[in-house]
Amino acid sequence: MKKIHQNSVTLMLLLSALLFYSCNKSEQTIAPIIANEALTTIQLQLTNVSNAADVQTPQWEQLLDNKGNPLPADTSKAILNLAANSTYNCSLLIYDKTQNPPTNVSEEIYNRRNYHLEYYQPTPISPSNLIISNTSTDIPGTPTSATGPYLNLVVTRTDLDTNNPPLQVGLSTQFVTGAASTGRLRVVQRHQPNAKNGTYAPGSSDFDVNFTVNIK
Repeated sequence: MKKIHQNSVTLMLLLSALLFYSCNKSEQTIAPIIANEALTTIQLQLTNVSNAADVQTPQWEQLLDNKGNPLPADTSKAILNLAANSTYNCSLLIYDKTQNPPTNVSEEIYNRRNYHLEYYQPTPISPSNLIISNTSTDIPGTPTSATGPYLNLVVTRTDLDTNNPPLQVGLSTQFVTGAASTGRLRVVQRHQPNAKNGTYAPGSSDFDVNFTVNIK
């Protein structure tokens, strides 16, 4: 009986080890689901390609109180002044100021670029200029105006992820302005783990903010 008992214990240990190895092997093949980041501060850094001195850094921010509750958004610096008929290279910078010291999350978002897609929606916009496609930064459902005046701004993404085939990201963009005009720019980061396909619909929004735009 003693010998049979020892053999049973040995068999149980071997089965347990095999089960543990199988579970670990399976877990390693499953892509992780990445939770929405904690983001407080959205900044655009734009440089006029024809005038290096023309640098714009509008910033939208929403901090937390000492209990972790959102304070009213600070939009006093979320104002973008652009020269008419000009081209700007733009970088999107994202910060998490719930950390001490504040953390620049942009590099982390870039490392996870296969899960993220940025949208830039100028308004007011005419129905003919609202383009919904895998390469457009326009947002489905955006209200249009048949009469204007319109914000004369076109935003184009200039970076790609490592999906196959590659999809756009939007941390780097190009802003092209037309004639003098005013309006707003809605900036949305879509969080799309294991679902990114170049469209707006999959996933959820990490942030959804607005900037006032003056083209002079």
